[in-house]
Amino acid sequence: MFSTKNKPKFAGSRGILLLALLAMLVSLALAACGDTPTSTPVIIPTNQAADTTQAANPATAASTINIDISGFKFNPGEITIPAGTTVVWTNKDGAKHNVIADDRSFESPTLEKGASYSHKFDSAGTVNYYCSFHGSPGQGMIGKLVVTAPQAGSATTAAGLPAASPAAQTSAAQETATTAAATTAAAATTEAATTSEAQPTLVAPATGQVIGAVNFRDDLQLTDQLIINLDALPASPAGRVYFAWLLNSAGNNTANLGQVTPDAAGKVSLKYRDPKNANLLANYDKFVITTEALDPTPSAPSSSVVYNGQLPGPSLVHIRHLLVSFATTPNKIGLEVGMRSQAQELRRQAEFLRDAYQSDDLPAVKLRAEYLVNLIEGSKGQDYGDLNKDGKVENSGDGFGLLKNGDQLGYLDGSKEHALLAAKADGATDDIKLHASHVAITVDNASGWVSAIRDRSLTILKQSDINAVEPLQREILVLANQTLNGVDLKGDGQILPIPGSGGVLTSYQHAQLMAAIPVRAVNATANNTVAAAQTTAAAATAHATHSAPAETTAANGTSTQAATVAPAAAAQGGPGQEIKVDISQFKFGSGTLTIKAGTKVTWTNQDSAPHTVTADNSSWTSDTLQKGQSYSYVFNKPGLVKYHCEIHPNMTATITVV
Repeated sequence: MFSTKNKPKFAGSRGILLLALLAMLVSLALAACGDTPTSTPVIIPTNQAADTTQAANPATAASTINIDISGFKFNPGEITIPAGTTVVWTNKDGAKHNVIADDRSFESPTLEKGASYSHKFDSAGTVNYYCSFHGSPGQGMIGKLVVTAPQAGSATTAAGLPAASPAAQTSAAQETATTAAATTAAAATTEAATTSEAQPTLVAPATGQVIGAVNFRDDLQLTDQLIINLDALPASPAGRVYFAWLLNSAGNNTANLGQVTPDAAGKVSLKYRDPKNANLLANYDKFVITTEALDPTPSAPSSSVVYNGQLPGPSLVHIRHLLVSFATTPNKIGLEVGMRSQAQELRRQAEFLRDAYQSDDLPAVKLRAEYLVNLIEGSKGQDYGDLNKDGKVENSGDGFGLLKNGDQLGYLDGSKEHALLAAKADGATDDIKLHASHVAITVDNASGWVSAIRDRSLTILKQSDINAVEPLQREILVLANQTLNGVDLKGDGQILPIPGSGGVLTSYQHAQLMAAIPVRAVNATANNTVAAAQTTAAAATAHATHSAPAETTAANGTSTQAATVAPAAAAQGGPGQEIKVDISQFKFGSGTLTIKAGTKVTWTNQDSAPHTVTADNSSWTSDTLQKGQSYSYVFNKPGLVKYHCEIHPNMTATITVV
């Protein structure tokens, strides 16, 4: 059974519409008598009925624009908005950011990953802003807003509606049954047009315009996941769909990332994980979006490439040295990969040294000091060897060393050297140059801390009194934590790629950011222009259809309100009941489901391939489901729920909860 708590809202909306209609009739009557109203009556969109001071002019009506903070950039970095627009910044980076106006007219708090900040811009002008952690006014991580003035003479509000006379009200009431449907449709259309005009027009990107980026991340294994964030992507041409692909420019690898469908604002946000958890950067260097026929599902990209991006080859060589493989390391692991694993082992040995001290065991303390020195210096280091004189050389590291030793680069120097080589290579992107400098800074930080650990460990090896070890072991543990995790210089939870702060984990993060692939429009085709118009028209139609409850006239002349959601009688389940959905042939059952609030839905993977069940808004998600495994979720809140498989993003479905 539906709740009655929303009835006043519908009644209020209908009342406002009726008032608008009556006002129109009064104005016509006055015009017939030679009296013209001083202001034009305006039908207020239904979603503004509660606010009688809301401007009806599209240029000044309230709207919201979203700006993503990702890849250490504001996306889009520059945008034009009408006065009255609220801008919402959302941090999608692992690092912390903030948003500060150059003139300090607004300033966000520190934004953790997933956190947002909003500010309304009422005055026309140019607004420059920046992130204080990664930039300053005019340089580094910056953004720009151009706020346009509202159109002159179009600020009529609900307060300006002429009052209707009792006679006019009676006349209008007699005509309501036959005109309400048309009036409501007109109001919905007005709302759709207002909303559309208040938002920046979705225009197909110009050739070469960057519309987003593809970033590499770790999920279950090293660099086995993609995070794809795009903006300003118009709807695909009629009869065609977008598909995203990863390619190897050498031509021997292709991965179908699935169908791409932008939302009404042209945004796309996808995740993709390699089905075998392989290192994606090892096999791919190019991203493209093509337009394809609806059927059958393409097995390879067509020649209709509309957006693409590629890592520059000369830089990619060195980025792969950091994150994939390097010829002279043990097992040919990447330099940043080895640096991270050895830093983790360094901290583990520092903890063992602390435990040995707390056990009052000086020989064990000296053994751990030997482990630390040999791990740091590597097998060709000047101090490497049997340092505690027990007849054995002990080393839990892999022998390559964190510091340069002999003809071995060591992971720290090697990472810095190849990050800078990538930045200096022909065609290096701004992302590569920026984050290579961050790698260099964090490596320098770690090198200083690691050298201090080595020196203190050598001092411990000379001690005959365990009491002399106490300050040394304590300092070593602090330094080992700093080497791996970095230092919060300001006590505000920020670990930054700046001197004295970022450590090995920050260095690894920025090495992956070096591999970001900027995605650009290939050409500004007529199809894309048509697609933009289709997007606007489709959004207006959808808004007109669903924004307001439709009024229809029954055979007996009475007015009835059409339901905007499925009736409860048509829904399945209910509190305490369970609905089962099979994941089969890369589909979630029938793809659509209507249930009553309180129903538990259980998905079972019947495919041999692994899948997930993940809400589009990330509010809930399953683990990876192997064949035969299940996941359940209870839906208590009415509304439309969209979900997908993170492994196969083209697998999507919806649930309507009533």
